[in-house]
Amino acid sequence: MMEENKTNTNVDTSNETHKTEDNLFKLKAYVQKFFKDALDLEEGVDKRATINEIKNKKSMSGANAWMLMCSIVIASVGLNTNSPAVIIGAMLISPLMSPILGIGLAVGINDQETLKTSLAHFSMAVVIALVTSTIYFAITPLSGITEEISARTVPGPLDIFIALFGGIAGIVSIARKDISTTLPGVAIATALMPPLCVTGFGIATGNMEIVLTSFFLFFINTVFVSFSTYIMVHFILKFPQKDFINKAEKRKNTYYILGFLVAIAIISYFPFSKLLDDRDNQNKVNEFVDDVLGENKKYLDDMIFTSKNDSNLLVMKVYGDSISMDKIDYYKFSLDRIGLRNTIIEIIPTTEITMADLLNIDDKISGIRDMTSQLKIVQGQKSEDEKTIFRLQNELQSYKIDSVAFKQLCDEIKVLQPDISEVTFARGQTSDFSAFGKDQSIISIEWTEKTTDQEDRQEYLHKFLKLRLKNDSLKVLDYFVE
Repeated sequence: MMEENKTNTNVDTSNETHKTEDNLFKLKAYVQKFFKDALDLEEGVDKRATINEIKNKKSMSGANAWMLMCSIVIASVGLNTNSPAVIIGAMLISPLMSPILGIGLAVGINDQETLKTSLAHFSMAVVIALVTSTIYFAITPLSGITEEISARTVPGPLDIFIALFGGIAGIVSIARKDISTTLPGVAIATALMPPLCVTGFGIATGNMEIVLTSFFLFFINTVFVSFSTYIMVHFILKFPQKDFINKAEKRKNTYYILGFLVAIAIISYFPFSKLLDDRDNQNKVNEFVDDVLGENKKYLDDMIFTSKNDSNLLVMKVYGDSISMDKIDYYKFSLDRIGLRNTIIEIIPTTEITMADLLNIDDKISGIRDMTSQLKIVQGQKSEDEKTIFRLQNELQSYKIDSVAFKQLCDEIKVLQPDISEVTFARGQTSDFSAFGKDQSIISIEWTEKTTDQEDRQEYLHKFLKLRLKNDSLKVLDYFVE
């Protein structure tokens, strides 16, 4: 009886083991099928229709040429006015993506005729874009390098990844009609057109550095959009191919493609390396500010760090004298220690008073504002202290004439009255013998000579200065060179 029970137990255990193995096998098969279906790109793809559509849209003549010119002008305006929204709108209507996809398709299916026509239409598109953008930037009244223009002059390897995945999304979008609406987004992501417009800007302004860097960025995007299209068409979607003449021709074609892409990747490393160096230097400067300046960093108004070859320059614009040239040796030693060697340090005062004075006035304003709020609740009316707040705020504003603002003010005065030889701004105290110690902003004007309309000129200048500095109590002193 015991032997029979043991036999039954072994059979039950064996059955349970087989059931567990069957369930695991089914689960594995289910998971494999799930991921295969999820990542399957071939289902629903009409390969012949996709090839025909890319071939038909690659042309840059007629309507497409006009669309390209319109989008180039719109993008150039966006770059010129620093408007990302306008640039994005231009990329949405640009047909520049089609011949680039045509190049990748032609290589992927070994269609040399399509490759020739795609390259021809792509070249035509580049010429149209360069001519149009150059003409626009040559005649536009707006000038200067905006942030949007500058952003298209720093190519690097990360642009390769954007172009690669943009090209993948582009070919998938065309091959799958149900998601064809993603193609405009691909045009935006790969940003093919703005760098080409910036190249036109460089040509119009004679800036060869901008021409080279922006066109290189466009070139990188173009090459790797085409390459990712080739990978998808040839290896993933496996479009039908025209046969090579022989295996040697096939190997040669493969070597050309790989060699070209490796060369582009190596070349693009150099600007990317500079970008990494700049970021590393900025981190070191931040470390210097946190660890060396410490609490005194609150006196730091602005800071600029530049690096060229083996020398660096750190310019600090500061309040007061807590950060001063007296500590310059200590600052240089600290910068050497964190890896920023051969750094020249410039310290520029940003105001005539110390930060402590400014903070003291701010504290007064905050304290009186709190007291005023409490008095309003109790009394339900305006407090006399509100006038004090207004006075202190004006006083704070009158203090904040830094070196840059003062130079600009002097330039304006010189334009209005060319025969002024010297301007001095100072803080002082006045007395009418009934009250002493009243703070007063004072501007001293030295004139080279008196003229017949001197009084009118002085009155005009006084009004201008009070309006310009928003200080009706400003005291202006005039005197003449003897």
